[in-house]
Amino acid sequence: MKLLTVSVLLCAMIALTTAANEVGKDGSESNPQGEHLVEKRSTCFRDFWGWTKYGNQYFQFFPNQLTWAQAQRHCQALNANLASVRNLGEYQAIQRVILNGARNNVPTWIGGSDAQEEGYWFWIDGTRFTYANWCQGEPNNVGGRENCLHMNWTGNLCMNDIPCNARYPFVCARKVRRSLE
Repeated sequence: MKLLTVSVLLCAMIALTTAANEVGKDGSESNPQGEHLVEKRSTCFRDFWGWTKYGNQYFQFFPNQLTWAQAQRHCQALNANLASVRNLGEYQAIQRVILNGARNNVPTWIGGSDAQEEGYWFWIDGTRFTYANWCQGEPNNVGGRENCLHMNWTGNLCMNDIPCNARYPFVCARKVRRSLE
């Protein structure tokens, strides 16, 4: 128990020290040239708060049953977005995050939408929509109102379009930022 307490305190101290070194005297987070400083997090701080790294992103599952927009706002409050998927490996990594968090392959919001233009899918974080694992016959825009995307639909654990006001758990993603040093 003592070791766990010391580890948590050490991680918190590292995170606070890093944050203090990055914030300017006026409280801003940019340097004199106006460039945004890079966020640094220690590995122990990230792991302590439940983020899982895969490639250049960190993922976290949230069991709260929210609408797509509410889920995105929750992610944004964490300096993240609903997860985007670039390839099969990333899709499977997100599925593992969901399985670890929910103990089941539950249908879960991710950051895909075609609400701006029917049939033109995009990821909320700006990533190009080049990968999809659609269920057979999807996306089908039933009733002309299915504009948001969730994954782990049916026994095939595939992607499905669904009304954005449905309520599901969700996965947030934070991109790894590189140091300017």
